[in-house]
Amino acid sequence: MNTLAFEVTDGVGWIRLARPEKHNPFDNELRTDLMSVLEQVRQDPGIRVLVLAGTPGAFCAGGNLHVLHEHLDSGAHYWQRRIKSGLRFTQDMLNLGRPVIAAVDGPAMGAGFALALCADMVLASPRARFSMAHLRLGLVPDLGALYLLPRVVGLQRAKELMFSTREVDAEEARQLGLVMEVHDSEQLEERARQIARSLTQAAPTALALTKAALNASLDSDQQSMFTLEASSQAAAFASPEPRAAIEALLAKQAPPFRGFPKVKP
Repeated sequence: MNTLAFEVTDGVGWIRLARPEKHNPFDNELRTDLMSVLEQVRQDPGIRVLVLAGTPGAFCAGGNLHVLHEHLDSGAHYWQRRIKSGLRFTQDMLNLGRPVIAAVDGPAMGAGFALALCADMVLASPRARFSMAHLRLGLVPDLGALYLLPRVVGLQRAKELMFSTREVDAEEARQLGLVMEVHDSEQLEERARQIARSLTQAAPTALALTKAALNASLDSDQQSMFTLEASSQAAAFASPEPRAAIEALLAKQAPPFRGFPKVKP
């Protein structure tokens, strides 16, 4: 794959965008490569967690302006097909039955911002910047941003970020809930590895069921969520995974998964 590198170590799949000279643009080639990796992850139960990172100082600059310019006269049908293809990737990413961690060490602009929103948890360095820059080009936010951003920051703030196209630094992004933790660039990927490694010890069935239920929660009513909770817990108990944890606790031993390690001061 020309746009990214992918490796798996100790149950953690690591995607690294690999075109820093272009600031890792999100184009058809990157989308195709990302969807190929997601399919590989789905087919391999040994991959328990996925980490998405850019390159030092660059996460994803959004659309490739040269490619966009080439297709300005392609017509509405072309653009509708292209955007729908991007949304299929968004759905694949959101519905992946593994935790996804984004490590953002540079600008996440436009579709790059939306790409970060597809992750379950976002870590950032002080070099990270986020901007819904689409209106600068006379375009509408895409790659699922219209759905995802209001669910993270609320409707009014999502409108402000999209209308203004302003850049948000890492600390403000943390305050808005866009970013979970901020770490220096030198520690960012190690913290992502630390969290990912701890999650490889969590029961994969329960983790996947919890992620799916949480994703459904903001679009569901109370009774639907109660029903989903009951069916999800029944599925978790039907798996072999709770036995080890319960028996370890009864034997006064540490269970296999004890949560995230604390952030070092």
